Amino acid sequence: MASNTQPQFTMDGVVGAARITAANASSQGGGTIGTDIFKCCDADADGTFIEFVRCIPTATAPTNTTATVMRIFASSVQSGPTTSANTFLLAEAALPVSAADNATTPVNPIDIPINFRLPNSWALLASNHAAPAANTAWLAIAIGGNY
Repeated sequence: MASNTQPQFTMDGVVGAARITAANASSQGGGTIGTDIFKCCDADADGTFIEFVRCIPTATAPTNTTATVMRIFASSVQSGPTTSANTFLLAEAALPVSAADNATTPVNPIDIPINFRLPNSWALLASNHAAPAANTAWLAIAIGGNY
């Protein structure tokens, strides 16, 4: 059996983001990309290593976000509908109520460790269980590197 004899390191950094603007109650990966499950990034031709996803609340006016659960998925689908047969839950994190777009108090990001290699033609997706409050959204920022 052949095996790698040299370690692989990423060459180019990857920063991809998804603004979560709708609810998706499925923890099994079902949804429609761009409607209720959102793409953070696509894998490079040689694969992409995702180190972590940073979640940070955003708003267009001083508003409290809705408490929810952020879900991160690996998917062999890059557009259109997803199902539990092609989209797999990697991680979840609780997102608290946060006063986004505040004039005097900054928000703290929530980092979700992923440490997963996305194969070629796969995508990293994110969703929130609860719908965002008016004028708010959670941003899911994938940080990693291409091989």
